[in-house]
Parts: sequence; C-alpha cells; structure tokens
Amino acid sequence: MPQQPFQVHVLGTLAAVMLASCNRTINTLPPTVTPTDPVQQYALRIPDSLEIKAVDFDAALYPNVSGGGSLGVDTKLGGRAFVKVYAVHRKTGETYLLVFEDIARRRDPVLVIRFAGTSGRAADP
Repeated sequence: MPQQPFQVHVLGTLAAVMLASCNRTINTLPPTVTPTDPVQQYALRIPDSLEIKAVDFDAALYPNVSGGGSLGVDTKLGGRAFVKVYAVHRKTGETYLLVFEDIARRRDPVLVIRFAGTSGRAADP
C-alpha cells in the first residue's frame, strides 16, 4: 500500500530533525583564555543561610570532530563543566550539594540536593 504524501513529508521532516540534533553538542566550558586576557570572574548565587564547606570544579571533556579544517578534519575540544558547592545550613545543620553548570551564562544552580537523615539511624557516625 503506498504511503500518503503527508506521511512521507512528516517522516522526512522527522528524519531531518533527528539527524540535525545528532550533530549538536553541548559545551558548557568557560571560554578559553590567553595569557594576556584578564582574570575571568563569575558571581554565583548561594543563599545567605548556607555556609560553604568546600567547592570543586570538574569538567568532562570530549573532542568534537567534524569535516572541514585544512586537512579535511576539524577537531575542537568541548565538554561540560560543573562547579559543585558543598554547604551546611547555618541554623539547622542540614547539608546541601549545589551544582552549577554553564557558569559563563548562569548564576543559579542547576541542581540542589538536600541530604536528609532517616529515622532510626543515628545522626552522628
């Protein structure tokens, strides 16, 4: 049974969208700097009620290989960068993990985890 022209158009459009999305990579690394560039500064929002105990910067790097460049292949380094903040609530003592990503464009955390104790378990190890 032949397919209707509308179905063929929809399937073709869906295939094109899927292929286009495969080539798009997410890169949240801060911009590359040269030795003469000024120091990069970022202001991240942390509630005043939290006391920062530790901060960690981590990045997962990957090469983005595509056609082009002088040799026919162009490789650019990309990745996802994270700032993780470990904090304690000043009054309640609850512990938090705040995760920031894309700090060049976002000041607020993308994820906030509050560690809650469970009943029946001692609070101190």
